[in-house]
Amino acid sequence: MGLLDNLERGIEKAVRGAFSGRGGSLGPVEIATAVRRHMDRESKTVAEGQSLAPNLYKIRLAEEDFAEAKKYGVTLAEELCEEILRHAESQGYTLLGPVRATFVKNTELKRGQLSIESRTDKDAASSPVAPQASSPAAGPSAGAPLPSTMAQPAVASRPAPAPAPAPERAASLEYEERTYPLRPDSTVIGRSTSADVTVPDTGVSRKHVELFRTAGTWYARDLGSTNGSYVDGEQLTGDHSKVQLTDGALISLGNARLRFRLS
Repeated sequence: MGLLDNLERGIEKAVRGAFSGRGGSLGPVEIATAVRRHMDRESKTVAEGQSLAPNLYKIRLAEEDFAEAKKYGVTLAEELCEEILRHAESQGYTLLGPVRATFVKNTELKRGQLSIESRTDKDAASSPVAPQASSPAAGPSAGAPLPSTMAQPAVASRPAPAPAPAPERAASLEYEERTYPLRPDSTVIGRSTSADVTVPDTGVSRKHVELFRTAGTWYARDLGSTNGSYVDGEQLTGDHSKVQLTDGALISLGNARLRFRLS
């Protein structure tokens, strides 16, 4: 049973509640979504059509989010490993070694932001890591790892099934108890009244981010904003200047939080 299922069946109040404070904190669902997206992006096709995905993941969290995550230790890491295994099987990815998820404090990240580093190591240790206390900040990635957990490698030798054409679904944004329908192909969000969706926040640029649809799939793209754009805590920048949007994705612009919806 994966992280999302388990949240619905008991740990939601204990774990998700710790992340639900103000300031755009990350919850387990947002972390799992970011890891799945990272797996899809980092998977590589090898011999005979197999898709190889990383089995070791380091998730860097802002200091406040790390402190909340650390309270739940092994539970959160275990559930994330189960979600990695489930996604690998569903997508037909091959994992060469045990799955390991480690959470690390990063003092350069703001609350609600995360970064993910991954690699493949077939010789990774396969026994649980004992809990460790966080050490004082000493640089960009200071802090001891949150307790991690390993699971058996996923057997995913069959190729991933060809995705069925996505049905055309209406898209909208939820912001401050209002719903804003998106244009069929492209919607610009910003502080300017000329934007398709106006967000009157001083931390939002005049034209901040664009949501657009290509071949039935929605994406978000930063428009050179001053303070950056984030989807589920991951910044739209560099090689990841655009990111696919799924139902329920949280878009952060300055102090504004908008929820992307498909219906």
